[in-house]
Amino acid sequence: MCVKTLIAAAALVLWGNLASAQTVTYDVDRSADFSKMRTYTWVQGVTPLDELNHKRIVNAVNLQLSRKGLTPTPSRDEADVLVAYHVAFDRDVQINGFASGWGGYRFGAMRSGVARAEDILVGTLVVDVVDAKTGTIVWRGVARKDVDPKASPEKREKNIQRAAEKLFRNYPAAR
Repeated sequence: MCVKTLIAAAALVLWGNLASAQTVTYDVDRSADFSKMRTYTWVQGVTPLDELNHKRIVNAVNLQLSRKGLTPTPSRDEADVLVAYHVAFDRDVQINGFASGWGGYRFGAMRSGVARAEDILVGTLVVDVVDAKTGTIVWRGVARKDVDPKASPEKREKNIQRAAEKLFRNYPAAR
């Protein structure tokens, strides 16, 4: 088998596996004093179309914020920070391929190959933490993952919980 063909086939297979992984990034205002940010309230962001996933996201973020030492408050006037989330969906194309054969290029090689393209639904969850006094974003986390529209409610819950955990790993804990 031609080494180039083998490398190309392996790269396509690995790319397919990597494409389904969840990616998480964050940004933080290093000048913000997170030790003074102890209470939060929710404000409107761009929410998903259904109430079930809205509740899942809010509950997952609430759990992570409590683990970081923040307490919810119903009043915007009493909150140190405002929390909002945004959800967006996009489509990517995943290409899977395989090639096999033998012989060199000069000697009439016997080769065959197959490639398949699939539409993949990709979801992005953004969580913003805003200083309530200044109105500026002090922390933002972004999680991006392939979404299975046919997933069970348990799988959706698990994916959202996992995304929230990963998002808040880099959130500064209140002291």
